[in-house]
Amino acid sequence: MSKAKTSSQGLEYVTLEDALSMLQYSDLANAFSSMAEKPWAGRVLKRVTTATYTLIDVQQDIDDFFIDKIVELLDKTKNKEARSYLNSMTSLSELVNVVVVLHNISIGRKPVVIFPTPLARKIPLVKPEEFDIDALRRSVDKVFARLVDRFVQSKELSMREIALALHRSVANIDKVLNYRIWRIVGIYHDAMAVRLCRMFPELSKEPLYPLIMEDNVFREACSSDLTELAKISSGYRKIVLELFDALTDSSTILKGVEAFDLATVLTTMSLSKTLTGGYVEERVRRLVRLMGSSVILKLIVLSIYTETYKVELQRLLSKWLK
Repeated sequence: MSKAKTSSQGLEYVTLEDALSMLQYSDLANAFSSMAEKPWAGRVLKRVTTATYTLIDVQQDIDDFFIDKIVELLDKTKNKEARSYLNSMTSLSELVNVVVVLHNISIGRKPVVIFPTPLARKIPLVKPEEFDIDALRRSVDKVFARLVDRFVQSKELSMREIALALHRSVANIDKVLNYRIWRIVGIYHDAMAVRLCRMFPELSKEPLYPLIMEDNVFREACSSDLTELAKISSGYRKIVLELFDALTDSSTILKGVEAFDLATVLTTMSLSKTLTGGYVEERVRRLVRLMGSSVILKLIVLSIYTETYKVELQRLLSKWLK
């Protein structure tokens, strides 16, 4: 890959320097004006300088940019091994999106998406009674087709189908083929499984197979207070300790599942720094950085927009993005 192309791709990400620079400003217009050379800045800058806007508008613009980049990455990755890893990670993200959308519909709330994924831009944020479940069924990957079908039939989520979708998402991941990538996909899988277990305690009754966490640790993470768990985890694998360390830090600015989502992103971004071994690892690292940049940029926007936790966010990002 040429240096020019690598440099161009680097502009797509949110770096520590970008984050610290933006957090010096008290309004979004100046913050994004200072990042004018970044591709993700243009859309938001137009939004915040030409009309009235809401926080949701800006966050949607950010999601749209990074979803486009993730779709582009998937489309241009022809190498079978690389595609397998990319598909596993996006599939895990999509699973959470699909589950949250279906759950919200079932309790009469508007659908929302959590992670920037190809499916996310096809989900209209409409009233639950206006949501087209058949359109969702046609849009989802085959990994989730049975999950949506069961929901349509019974009007409730099937814990068994969620468990099966978790398994199918990582079915082609080989620990021996590339251990560095396996660690990242593995901890991401386990984190997504914990997230879903905490949403639906009954999911713990299904046969779940964590890839990185020991089973007792995984079960404890599904049910215990996560911030307390992080304080007593000295016997865990280093990578699990890193996730809980990130959770402790994330909990200084966010609460509950939002803190856990941020911790997951920070952990995978930190681990991705080890991916320096050629084309396949470059593809996976790029996906992780795109996914993480979306979350971090929205967090920066939230901090500036609400004038809250700037110091805490600067401290957190300085630790995890260095």
